[in-house]
This record gives sequence, C-alpha cells and structure tokens, in this order.
Amino acid sequence: MSCSISTSATPATNPRLRRLSSPTDLHETYWEFASQSPIVDVAVDLLGPDVKFHHSKLNFKAPHGGEEVKWHQDIQFWPHTNYDLLTIGVFLTDVEPGMGEVGFVPGSHDGALYDLYEGDRWVGALSDDDVTLADVERAEFPVGPAGTITVHSCRTVHGSAVNRSDRARPLLLQTYAAADAFVLHGPGTSIAARRGAHPGNAAALGAPRPTSLPAPAHRALRPIFAAQQRED
Repeated sequence: MSCSISTSATPATNPRLRRLSSPTDLHETYWEFASQSPIVDVAVDLLGPDVKFHHSKLNFKAPHGGEEVKWHQDIQFWPHTNYDLLTIGVFLTDVEPGMGEVGFVPGSHDGALYDLYEGDRWVGALSDDDVTLADVERAEFPVGPAGTITVHSCRTVHGSAVNRSDRARPLLLQTYAAADAFVLHGPGTSIAARRGAHPGNAAALGAPRPTSLPAPAHRALRPIFAAQQRED
C-alpha cells in the first residue's frame, strides 16, 4: 500500500488537509470507482481501448484559504514514453465560482512543454514569463453540481486559486495512461486495472514533441503543494 497525507504549514490550531494520495489503496470503494465506473469508459473513449490506471489523489481545498495550485503541467512530474495520459476529476460537492476551482488553458496540450524549475530548484510551476507565454488569461474554470467531471491531458496548463468561500471543494482525481505509455520517472503504474491488450513493445519511445528532463526522484515525488510553496 502506498499513500500519503499532505497538510499545509499553518499553525497547529488551524491545520488544513491538502491532499490524500492514493485513496484507491485505502478503501475498496475508491478502487472500484477508479477501475470499474463509467469514468474508465471516458478514458477509453479518449485514449483508445487499451488503457491502464496510473494513480489517484483527493485534493480537499479547505474553505477560507485552501491553497492555490500554481500553473503547471502534469507530465513533468511523471514523465512517460509518450503523452497519452489524462486525468479525470470528479466534483465531490457542488462547485461555484470563488471556491478555488481548477482552470484549464484551452489548446495548451498542443503547445509548449514548460520548464518547472527555478534555476536548479524543482518548484513544479511555470515561471512568471512562461505564465505569460501560456496565455493563462484564456483559462476556463468549470463549475457544476457534485458528480461533474473534468478531463485534461497531461500537457494541459492548469492551476487553481485560493478557496475564498466558506465551503470545502474536495476534488477526486484519477489518472489513466494508454497501455503503450511507459513510466520513465515518478510514481509507478498499477497493472491491475488494465483494460485491453498489453502492448508488445514500447513503440512510442520517440515522442513527436520534446519532453523536459524530469525532476530528481526525491523532488518529483513530493506533493505539488510542498514544491510550489518551497517547503523543505
């Protein structure tokens, strides 16, 4: 079993739970949902018939200040041999504007893959200059009732603001990969939830667009919040 809990660096009198990693390892309901629910069909529709589960997490976004997640792309955290990976988010409560909802830059998955370093330090976020280049002013911030899903490519530029509301905004996230996408670095891939055929070889090793060098393992595996907030 592999799981972790991330809490913000707030005073002990006001702790804020930021993330529960790998809820699928903690309760069979999460695993059943990630491996057998209709969201797997969504992944198949977009990635093709042969898919595998990569990982899951539950982000809580506490009321009155749940931390922002700065603009970033996912694939730099767990590079693969190609870019056929996506993440499906599920709203666990009604989401309204001002709740720190996630914003996605349309079409950014077809654009540049940005450096998530600040000098030699892995920070897991776009630089100010790259934020401008990524045109995040065009970002769209989906809202909707509980049960609404979002889907984004591993190359999509996305992020979320501080939750200014008086309600938490829990978001369940599941990442899936095409069967011929092999892990180069980062969290490993479960093969227990594969649907379809196992690829005979890594035919997609030559990605059509360049990828950046991955972060050192001990940094890439740290929660994004810790990296972006420069927590040691």
